[in-house]
Amino acid sequence: MRHSRTTRNGSILILSLVWGQLAIAQFSGPEGYKEIGRTTERELNVVLSCSFGTIVISKGEPEKILVVESARRRNSKMHVSYAIRDRVGYLELGMGKGHDEHKTGSVHVSDFSGGKWYLRFSDAIPVSFDIELGVGKGDFDLSGLQVKDFTLSTGASEVNLSFEEKNKCTIDNINIEAGVCKFTGRNLGNADFKRFQFAGGVGTSLLDFSGKLEREVDVDIEVGLGILTIVIPQEVGARLFYEESWISKLDYANDFQPTADNEYISDNYNRASGKMNIRIDSGIGSVRVRR
Repeated sequence: MRHSRTTRNGSILILSLVWGQLAIAQFSGPEGYKEIGRTTERELNVVLSCSFGTIVISKGEPEKILVVESARRRNSKMHVSYAIRDRVGYLELGMGKGHDEHKTGSVHVSDFSGGKWYLRFSDAIPVSFDIELGVGKGDFDLSGLQVKDFTLSTGASEVNLSFEEKNKCTIDNINIEAGVCKFTGRNLGNADFKRFQFAGGVGTSLLDFSGKLEREVDVDIEVGLGILTIVIPQEVGARLFYEESWISKLDYANDFQPTADNEYISDNYNRASGKMNIRIDSGIGSVRVRR
């Protein structure tokens, strides 16, 4: 079965239904615009890979799985294929030349030819993100989305990650690997995670756990070379595990007290409803813990 329709910019979008799966054929549009409507999906898996350029992710419309727009209007080319199996959406999205095929069961965004790209996802279903950035910038505002899982790996990048409101799903694990990167995470307490893992190579990082943290969580942090600032809400209890050496330094807030070798605990840890157990492994650099 094959259908076609004309998009708002005049390009032809071809939809094919094969073996019960929905596939979207490749097309180009001068305005660099694509959208995929929601049908029977109950969740979406996203793998996003970008060698260079700027990626902006935010909440979109409930009835649209994905809307993609490019700030580079001229010579904008995209490849999109999409499949639904067992009510789970699997999307592959490529922009530019040299698009490679990847295993079925994921959303893949690859081969960005520079420029700035805006991706807006439906807030009506849970979404799992697996993002890889090379050289460029990522601005990920996940506010209002149902984030089920989040993994991020960066190269020489600048990344902003934020949850301005309470996540509609619980995330078992947030895993972030930042290479030569300036990383800023804000209102991470709103992500509603159980475990948070962060590995920073070279650069400056801010992990701001402001938000509604209402359970006991584990946070594992590795820092190579650079400065890391951790912000913990005043009402949240925290216990730090940190082995200081002559090449690294821990600067902690006044309400933390050393209780044993390499362990520091906040005054309100035992009575707080939200607790953070933070393990820090630092190379050359400094770690600052602020309220």
